[in-house]
Order: sequence, then C-alpha cells, then structure tokens
Amino acid sequence: MRWKAQTGLGGKMKNEQPDTEKLDALTGILKKNVAEANIASIMSRKQGGALFLCDVDRLHRINDQHGHLAGDECLKQVAQILTYMTRQEDILGRRGGDEFLIYMPGCKDIHRAQETCERIENRFRVGSRGKEKDKIAFSVTVVCVMRNSGDNCRKLLERADAELEKRKAALYTANEQADNVKDHYIMDARRIRKELLEQIKIPGAYCQDYETFKGIYRFLERGLIRSGQKACVILMTVVNGQGESLLPYEKDALMERLGEDIRSTLRLGDVYTRYSSSQYLVLVIDTTEGQADMIADRIKGKFLAGSLGNDILIHRCYELQPAKIGEIIEWDDMEADLQRL
Repeated sequence: MRWKAQTGLGGKMKNEQPDTEKLDALTGILKKNVAEANIASIMSRKQGGALFLCDVDRLHRINDQHGHLAGDECLKQVAQILTYMTRQEDILGRRGGDEFLIYMPGCKDIHRAQETCERIENRFRVGSRGKEKDKIAFSVTVVCVMRNSGDNCRKLLERADAELEKRKAALYTANEQADNVKDHYIMDARRIRKELLEQIKIPGAYCQDYETFKGIYRFLERGLIRSGQKACVILMTVVNGQGESLLPYEKDALMERLGEDIRSTLRLGDVYTRYSSSQYLVLVIDTTEGQADMIADRIKGKFLAGSLGNDILIHRCYELQPAKIGEIIEWDDMEADLQRL
C-alpha cells in the first residue's frame, strides 16, 4: 500500500510507515475522524473537489448467512480495491460500518465524477463474482457530490448522505419489486405443482381416455430414442366361445370388470384405455414382448376366473420402436403390424 508523507492529509503516504493510531484496525485505511479532518484541511487550501460515499449493499445479510468474519473479509476487499482505484492525492477512509468515503481534491468535472462512480460499482460487479467457487458475491453502491461555493466538510458530507439515502431507497424499491416478481413466480410454480400433482388413492395402472393414451404413447416412443427403454402395447379383446363379438347388452358389465382386472394387475407406471366397446389397449413400461405376454396371461387368468359364461379374452402385443424422423410408414409395414395384433 502506498502512503503520502509530505502533507499527511491523504489516505496514502510514501516511503514511510503510517501512524497506526490514525488507521482503521480492520481495513488499514484512515479512520473516519482522521479522514474528515484531512478533507477539511485540504478544502481550506484548495478549490473544487468531489466527495464519494461507497456503501456495501446488504452487508447484514452476508453477516447473517455467512458469519461476521465473512462480512469483515468483504470490507477488507472493498478497502483494498478502493486503494488501488484512488490516486496519491486522494483521501480514502472508512466512515464506519459498511460505508467508505473518498475525497478527490481539484475534481471539478461532474461527468468525470459520475464515470468514477460507475467504474467503482462495475469493478465490484465483476470482482465480486470472482474465480473462486466459495467467494461471496456482493456489490457496492456509490454516490458523489461536487463541492459548491461555501461548502465546508460537514455540509459536503450532509449532501452526500442525503444522496446516498435517496439512491439506496430507489435501489431498495427496485430490489423489493424484483423480489415480489420472484415471489410471484415461486407461487406460480407451487400452484402448478399442486395442480399437476396426482393424489393416488387407489394403487394400480393409470386409466386414461384414448386421446391422452395416444399422447403418452407418442411421448414414450420419442423417449426410446434417448433412453433405450423397452415398452409394449397389448390389445385385449373380449369375445364369446365361438370367437365372435359379444352382443351389446353382454359387453358393459364384462368390460367394466376387465378394466378393474387390468388396473389391479398392472403397476402404477403402466397405462390403459378403453379402445372400443369390447377392447382395451394397455401400455406396459420397461417390459419386453415376452414379458408382455406373461402380463396379458395374468390379466386373462384373473378375468376368466370370475367369468360365469363362455367368455374368452384374447390378446395381441407388440414392442414399441423408437420414433424415426422423416420416414414414411409404408402400407405393407402397417399391414404387418396389424397382422401381429
């Protein structure tokens, strides 16, 4: 750290050790009273100047979340970076808590002063991210006031305090609005999760209408490209002893019972739907064609055990193949699939 010995007014002295009683014990820069005394002294001798107040944003949160030692490290970083960013003749001090002050004597250009504010703030936006994974992110708010005719140190500090309070209030409002928006989206996410979450009251397979079943089938077919998972579709049909379709009045009770047998036999992850007046489609996940035949036989056994007539349950199954993009399904391929069913 560089120091200026000639006047003893600045926050830096050259080739001479500083008086430690004048320095802040934590950060190593000038104490509040020493910095303000130096500012008053230099203002009495030189015209013009700009005063900057730098405030560490939400330091109390850092202290609460990471501990006061972490907060102290942030303050040390601020002091070190501000030391590098100020000149030999500038006065740099810690005003207390999370606040630092810089006085640049002879600075009369408001645009230059505003650029300095932006440069300091941007340095902490970049620097606080850092390369270290465990480095705590923080930012600094900076305001400046130009010395007017008739200003003394006290008046200049009062105007700077008012400017900082105004700036922090505006930032607080903006952050509060951002937090409200964030909270709003969190509430949306919770509501959507609640709406989507299924309250499973009865174990067994997932019964859906045909259009929903078709959507699930196509989604799963697409997923096979990535997962390589096996899945099969089973078509189950109720016929009479001669293999013919049942009469309308015979179907309803049998189909209701078959649906219950399918639900209770299959797992939670399997899906089924009523395809026609005498047929069900079943989609079984993580299953090969041979295993699907065994599943169909279990359903058949359960259904026929409760049958009082000559009802017969027949089935056909096929294994899903990964969906293919840009290919046209030929009619002979469709015929082959239908014959398998």
